[in-house]
Amino acid sequence: MLAARNHVGLLSEDTHPVTGEMWGNFPQTYSMVGIINAAVRLSAPWESQI
Repeated sequence: MLAARNHVGLLSEDTHPVTGEMWGNFPQTYSMVGIINAAVRLSAPWESQI
């Protein structure tokens, strides 16, 4: 998903699988929330950083 982002890091609703052209609604909030949630789950807990 990160490779499909545009130059400012946003995603569209759909991406052409061959050309990478962005289609549909833009920016796509649900995709961005998914990336943020994945990063939070993969990061170390705050308690271990203190």
